[in-house]
Amino acid sequence: MLTLRTVPRQNALTIAISVGCALTSANSFAQTPYDLAARQSLAAEINQDYGNLVTPSLSISELFDIKNRLDKADAIAQEYGVDLDYRKHSYVELCDFESRIRLAAALNQQYSANIDWREYTYPELVQTEQQLKSQAPTKH
Repeated sequence: MLTLRTVPRQNALTIAISVGCALTSANSFAQTPYDLAARQSLAAEINQDYGNLVTPSLSISELFDIKNRLDKADAIAQEYGVDLDYRKHSYVELCDFESRIRLAAALNQQYSANIDWREYTYPELVQTEQQLKSQAPTKH
């Protein structure tokens, strides 16, 4: 009895999955000309700005990820003189590094400290900032 009920459910599920796959495929084929143009444009922009690094054969998401990481690593190098390899770090890691570099530089300047951003997480740097503030002489 149970088998008779599960077969129609399995068939319905199979049909639903097949229809979903067909719709997804049809949608992706409709995007192909636009996707190709976008990939070519983005690859050309990356190669123009950073040298011959990518080809349009990469997916649009891979190209955007590479561009974001390159832009972030370049901004960090320009602003703070810290060279980071975009290939070794995710965009999120690069953003974290930038925040830590910025805070460590501010603390070093404001409190004449010698804090290396590589040795601390961001929360640890915030805690260090609080400690330095509490130890700093108050001006009256």
